[in-house]
Amino acid sequence: MNLNETAKETLVENLTLVLLYLTSRCEELPVTHEKIYSTWKSYDWNAMDKLIENGCLFPPKCRRTHTRYLTDEGVKKARELLEELHLTAK
Repeated sequence: MNLNETAKETLVENLTLVLLYLTSRCEELPVTHEKIYSTWKSYDWNAMDKLIENGCLFPPKCRRTHTRYLTDEGVKKARELLEELHLTAK
């Protein structure tokens, strides 16, 4: 399945939600005892470090910068994962 821009944006939004959920933790509000899920809005640092170790991302020159660069191997792996989901992005 080849994605148009709208479908691609929707897929990115949905996958981002999945990543946020997977990296969240469930907390209980003190007074109401309602369950609430909290998460950071950035990617999991351990996962990012693993992607660097696995050769999917170039190591950053400065860890404070937000930009990360995919290696050729990272692009290849990402495309393989999309193919496993029967999707193509580019």
